[in-house]
Amino acid sequence: MTRQLVLWGPPIVPTSPGDLSFPDDVAAWVSKCSSVGITKIIGGDRTRVLTEAANAVGIEVHPYVNYNSFPRHGSSKVGFGWSLDFLRPVLGSPEARAVMDRHRPISDSPTVTTTMTDFARQHPEFRSLTRDRSYTLRPGEDLYLSPAFPEVRAHQTKEFLDALESGGGDGLQVEFVLGNEDENGVVPYGYEDRVASEFQDKHGSSPFSLPNNDADWMQFRSDYTTRVLSESRDKIKQRFPDVGFSTTIIAGEQDEYIKGLQDWPAWVELGIVDEFYLWFRTDSDLEKVARQTRHAADLIKGRCPLIAEL
Repeated sequence: MTRQLVLWGPPIVPTSPGDLSFPDDVAAWVSKCSSVGITKIIGGDRTRVLTEAANAVGIEVHPYVNYNSFPRHGSSKVGFGWSLDFLRPVLGSPEARAVMDRHRPISDSPTVTTTMTDFARQHPEFRSLTRDRSYTLRPGEDLYLSPAFPEVRAHQTKEFLDALESGGGDGLQVEFVLGNEDENGVVPYGYEDRVASEFQDKHGSSPFSLPNNDADWMQFRSDYTTRVLSESRDKIKQRFPDVGFSTTIIAGEQDEYIKGLQDWPAWVELGIVDEFYLWFRTDSDLEKVARQTRHAADLIKGRCPLIAEL
């Protein structure tokens, strides 16, 4: 496992000289990072301001792009009005802390907001479907496009390239975030005609006749994720030969990654990732952190740097 001090998710920095704080506060901020040994910043606002200031003091900047098992292009979000919104003391004050320590938040009537990217709106034929094959998003669901289509994979690669080109970063990180899961914690998507047909050709059975957590069906869909990363890496390295390409995934038990269609050992085996980040997103159980990190290290066997993200 590689030991290095990496900072994830820096604050938004000014983007133009018209901002009164440009550029002194950015330079001061990265100088403080350098003084405590920070060698790499993962995130940033994809502008060149942060990259140039950080590079000047020897710090790399790697913007990240959120991803999931399939490319997400919309959602039906459920928003709650929480009673904490009506907190009277100033948030951060001892009085506010005392209220929060004994307060159970109460939600108001939920509001549903549905969004969709222009690309998804223009190409409904690329939608990835659940087993019921509905095009209607239920509250709380995300809208995904199918990586089985080369046009979708090309569009995703363009998003990765755009992040590098706009910010001039030293690398790119693909951040795998939480998405929709069924009752077994498995991604419910992939039932569009193209994927079902390709699975039938390979395995001789229809995914509709199998449970969603069938091992072959999960592996088959996870192979599309691997294909997206592989093709994207190739295009990125063609354009920017010296940049790093990394992924970060939420840490879990050995059998959980494939449920999210994240066959990350294959990414390492195929040389797709230059660095691999294991993200302990909300978990601070040291025994679990040590055990899950050791499992990853034993599989990687030094073939690429492994960074535990705490």
